[in-house]
Amino acid sequence: MSLEANKAVVRSYFEAVNSGNCDAILALTTENFLFTTMARAPDWLQIEWGREAFSQVPPTMSQLMKAPIHLAVLNMIGEGNKITVEAETDGEMLNGRRYNNAYHFAFELADGKLHRVREYSCSYLAQSCFGAVEPGNPEASKMAD
Repeated sequence: MSLEANKAVVRSYFEAVNSGNCDAILALTTENFLFTTMARAPDWLQIEWGREAFSQVPPTMSQLMKAPIHLAVLNMIGEGNKITVEAETDGEMLNGRRYNNAYHFAFELADGKLHRVREYSCSYLAQSCFGAVEPGNPEASKMAD
């Protein structure tokens, strides 16, 4: 696929994440898709999710916030089947904390779909706002006090 077609797939991914559309996330990912957080600490934030688990993360996170999570794309560059994105989010948690994280995502595509995603963000902020999040099960997620 062309670089512009790959960028369009990544833009569609952010639209699916922002709308919490699990089916769209699944449609945009390969069968062996892998989402990896590049956090070094705490241990529970060193995550690898396959496509099914990852598709449940955005709606689960959004249920812990006053409004659905929204990732704003600030910059996107790419070469071949690799696209990187600088993004940010800003929202208020149900626990009153402000979740205003900055991200860098590294995407790898295969056959027009997302194959691998590595997320770099502030793990301290994620832990202090969300605690442990269990995809698809907001009741089991442990929001930080």
